[in-house]
Amino acid sequence: MKLDVATATEHALINFCHEKGEEGALVADIIGAIIVKVTDTIGAIIVKVTDTIVAKWGWTVTPAGAAMQEVAYTSLLDYDVVRVPRVFRFVQDEEGRGYLFMEYVPGQNLADLDVKEHNIVSHVAKIIEYLGQIQAPPGYGPGPISHNRGPRGYLRGDDGVRKPFNSITALNDWINRRIILRKQNESVDFGSYPLVLCHMDLCRRNMILGDDGNVYLLDWGHAGFFPRFYEVATLSCLNPYDEDYEKPLIEAVKSLLRMTEDEKWDMRMVLYARAASLRWTFPEDDGENDEPAPGPPPLGTPPPLLIPEV
Repeated sequence: MKLDVATATEHALINFCHEKGEEGALVADIIGAIIVKVTDTIGAIIVKVTDTIVAKWGWTVTPAGAAMQEVAYTSLLDYDVVRVPRVFRFVQDEEGRGYLFMEYVPGQNLADLDVKEHNIVSHVAKIIEYLGQIQAPPGYGPGPISHNRGPRGYLRGDDGVRKPFNSITALNDWINRRIILRKQNESVDFGSYPLVLCHMDLCRRNMILGDDGNVYLLDWGHAGFFPRFYEVATLSCLNPYDEDYEKPLIEAVKSLLRMTEDEKWDMRMVLYARAASLRWTFPEDDGENDEPAPGPPPLGTPPPLLIPEV
């Protein structure tokens, strides 16, 4: 069955993916890396559409992720550092599953390559440095380019943020509601930091060394515009079983970025807020994020909030 992705109806695109089914498909795990022939549909499925286009579809494929991948594709122009698969179309079905039609990249997954032999740590550190030079478009608040959903990912707790942050003040409030549990009279104000492009899921499995020799960055579902230390904070949360990659990468990035003491302190507060989100539910989790909300109900003296070393 041939499919013209540019002109096909949404119904035809969705039907194509379902008719392709498990036969010959490649599967993405719950956070998006191409792995093996389909065995289940918990995360996202990737099917080949043409020799140059693949479709990734499932519950974890979101409009925000597609929008951020498109922004990255048009913004990241230094191909010696990193490339991004081109987005051709994105649609959703009535149940909310997303269908992302994008460029097919032949090559090797970085998770299958030797870290030292291929100089992976140094290259990914340069990718992070480069992402940190891409600032948010005027008028956009922190987070993904989305008008109906807040950020998701490792720094947000189990369910992400339900509503988008409409301003840097809203992001400050979200952090401060959580770190108040430390009872250290602490607060953050990220107003002095530029909001820059952060991928927020830089596992090796989300990168491909293309047959053309370029590194391609996949799976933009957690991406957004944040202060640059957000990317560094995420590294300690997503690679616990990849010690040859995680710890050397954190050290390389901290050295390359020359983070200030203020950035390091604010990053620790972000990780404290993450720990609180994993442990408790907060009042604004079911409401808007554009107005200050009261602090969490009295909980007694909370136990220490453990955070990863960064």
